[in-house]
Amino acid sequence: MGYCDCCSSYSVFLQTGYWDEFKRCIRCKSNLRYRLIAKYLKSIPGLENLTVVDLDPYSPLERILSKCNKYMKTYYSPNDPLGSVNHLGIRCEDITKLTFEDNSIDIIISSDVLEHVDDFEAAMRETERVLRPGGFHLFTVPMSAGARNGIAVISNKTVKRAKVLNDGTIEHYLPPQYHSDPLNPNGILAFWSFGLDLPKLFSRDNLEISIALGPEGKDQRIVWKATKK
Repeated sequence: MGYCDCCSSYSVFLQTGYWDEFKRCIRCKSNLRYRLIAKYLKSIPGLENLTVVDLDPYSPLERILSKCNKYMKTYYSPNDPLGSVNHLGIRCEDITKLTFEDNSIDIIISSDVLEHVDDFEAAMRETERVLRPGGFHLFTVPMSAGARNGIAVISNKTVKRAKVLNDGTIEHYLPPQYHSDPLNPNGILAFWSFGLDLPKLFSRDNLEISIALGPEGKDQRIVWKATKK
């Protein structure tokens, strides 16, 4: 039992595996990475006045973000028109081709999404385009390079695992790695393994990437923050 920042109350946590990724609140189903994002969000003055885009249609952050001035949950499907809204009121978006207007969003949130984006630089360009000055993209990405004494070891170096070629086929630089995905029973391919050099590699003139929280827990989870200047 412990405090859940997503629920804003004490809860019971169900552990189905050794790592914090598998320790979930029985109320909201959040794990450590979501609870860290929630903790950071709750420290933001005037959060209720902001416009927020969440790249997870099943996000446990909804309890917090539903109080915002505008909260938009999104999903991605190659079969649906970008910008369309499904029967649940959830909007189809591609982080590399967002349909939002320039300077229209205060916060973007993604949790373990960006490692599945082939063109990460395009995702950062779109982040910069749609954010208002001072706005930011809070995100998590897996960064483990193994374990030592039961604690994850964070990689220092970012590696591109695969690339989509012009003909639509995928070229693999490393053995394919698939992560579980609630929208795809076959899992989803990881194009990146990120390291602590992420800010150096992907910060832009008007977009600065830094650590917002962490590393924390056995998973050594980090919440990153890409802030538009």
